[in-house]
Amino acid sequence: MSELDFMQQQVMRHRLSRRDFLGRASALGLTVAAASALYGKALQAATPKRGGTLVAGLVGGESSNSLDPATFASQVPYWWGKSWGDQLVETDPATGAPVPGLAESWEGSDDVKT
Repeated sequence: MSELDFMQQQVMRHRLSRRDFLGRASALGLTVAAASALYGKALQAATPKRGGTLVAGLVGGESSNSLDPATFASQVPYWWGKSWGDQLVETDPATGAPVPGLAESWEGSDDVKT
């Protein structure tokens, strides 16, 4: 087994990081493009790793953002929330009329406070 085959096996077993793989491959004389292609092939062959943490870098977020749809005050939490959930009521883009989402119906009280 060649050194590159061994390194690809290590990547498939999640024992070798991309940085280490590229460093070792460049030491063997591969260009960054060729090493990246080999690394990509090894990752495609690897079995998925369960668990972990999703880290999303979004421009324009505030420190007060939360996952509560009632507090979405800007575009970042709004679009983040739309990617993982649904809203009770949405608006029709053409007319602006309320359209049911999760809510099947709604009505206001006589004093218009609820």
